[in-house]
Amino acid sequence: QLLCIASLADVATVMREREELFTSKVKEVVVMGGVVSPEIGETLVPDSAYNNNCDLSAARYVYRKCQEIGIPTITLSRWAAYGCPMPPQLLDEMARTEHMVARNIRSVSKISVDQLWNKVRLHPSDPRREKIPTRCDVNWFCRTFMSKGELSKDWKASVWSLVQKLNMYDPLAMLLAVPAYRTAHFAFKEKVVNGVTHLCVGTSERDTGIKNRLA
Repeated sequence: QLLCIASLADVATVMREREELFTSKVKEVVVMGGVVSPEIGETLVPDSAYNNNCDLSAARYVYRKCQEIGIPTITLSRWAAYGCPMPPQLLDEMARTEHMVARNIRSVSKISVDQLWNKVRLHPSDPRREKIPTRCDVNWFCRTFMSKGELSKDWKASVWSLVQKLNMYDPLAMLLAVPAYRTAHFAFKEKVVNGVTHLCVGTSERDTGIKNRLA
């Protein structure tokens, strides 16, 4: 099993250069990313998720090749992460234990959120946004991380104290990689390509693929 929680560039390279080794060792690819609705088209196609956007040509290659050679893919989308957010106060409480891991998780999370805020404030054409999709603007940030209200794009201080929810992308992807947890906590949309079933968790704001957000 292969768990992918970032750009698919390295995976694409291995598949191109060592396809026989890849097919002999990898029986399933779990991806934190996103695909166009499984109901559209004959094959799965990566969408504008950040991880895909980091190297879209690589993402397209990995999905296309997996479907061609019959390696099942399981995709966890941003909609799934939006479906069971975590309050940042939990990280604050963990950090107060003074445990080095807890403190580091909280510190990195705060830095990441503030960096993201500073990027979405920029014009869509600004290169400092890097690979952030154009849909991720100030309004998106407020909807995604704040329960209500809107923040002026001129806000330059840390936004951490204003954030009400965090999305646990990577932990959810790790849970999805474990068959027992996968069955217990996630609902899927299926796409059969060349006789092989590919699974997608979270296809829209209403269909997050999370069975119980409080579990």
